Amino acid sequence: MRLCGAVVGSSLTGSVGAVIGRRALLIGGALGLTGMAGCGVVNVTLPWNPPSPLPVAAAPDLPGQLARARALADHLIDHAEAWTLSARQVASLRWFAKAVDAHARVLLSSDPARRQQVTTPLPSAKKVTTATAKATYAALTALLATLAAEHRARALPAEGEAALLWASLAAFSSTMATRLSVGFAKRGDDDTGLTPDLTATTREKVLAMCLQAAYSYELAIAAPSLTADDQHLLQQRLRAWRTLRENVLAVGSEASAGPPPIGYDLRPARNRAGAFALAVQTETAALPIFGGWVAGTAVKSERSVGVGALAGANTALVRFGGNALRWPGWPA
Repeated sequence: MRLCGAVVGSSLTGSVGAVIGRRALLIGGALGLTGMAGCGVVNVTLPWNPPSPLPVAAAPDLPGQLARARALADHLIDHAEAWTLSARQVASLRWFAKAVDAHARVLLSSDPARRQQVTTPLPSAKKVTTATAKATYAALTALLATLAAEHRARALPAEGEAALLWASLAAFSSTMATRLSVGFAKRGDDDTGLTPDLTATTREKVLAMCLQAAYSYELAIAAPSLTADDQHLLQQRLRAWRTLRENVLAVGSEASAGPPPIGYDLRPARNRAGAFALAVQTETAALPIFGGWVAGTAVKSERSVGVGALAGANTALVRFGGNALRWPGWPA
């Protein structure tokens, strides 16, 4: 039997992000019978329609707000030397500006809940005229606080990936509102484009995370040589985790429900660095759990608790020296 095949060239027109209306499947093969040889090419066109965009709440003012945030950050960067901003502040502002651009590429697309991206530019922003770093930071902080509240309001009635989209942006904005002016040591690159598993995170998993987090913070607080401020910050998060567990139990269908058994493979912190590392490890682990819960739950009261928990964990992560994230709560 002698086989031969034909290779047929094909091309795709368009660019990344374009919608493909159909797929052409070219099958090059060979057909043969004993004593006979032949070649065959089958050109099959399969119809393919892209999925319909997921519903997302309209936000007509958002592009202008993002443009304003970017303009304020650029104004600070442009005057960094004159206003004696630190290298850490400038690096954080540059990272923030890129994060705003990343958010805009998604939010201006036709399917932001799936984090589709486009290159449509933001509208022009009004020229920034503030004359001091303090005034500029104050304007940026106020804008970010407004965005955090508006994103949270959009997240609560949303479902699935759309709920996570707004909850993630709310967490980002609230963290930047409190931490951008002082800067942050680590700036993450978490724009992976992965999608959440809407069925993976149950209420019981969140409860288990609360217990593990509380245990981690107890070990962190036991570290020697912590300052009073360090103790206060760690104690504050310990109380927040305990309160969160109570809130999760309260919004569930069975208030007496308990988490499944979970093992703890942790060691007591030996110093301040170890205590903060435990905190970072805990908050980092919590973010995708909260994100999956927000996206997957059909209970609005649970989503409300999850949105707040996501924002709190993200701010704590940055405060204790972890990576600032562009999309907190999304799988990375």
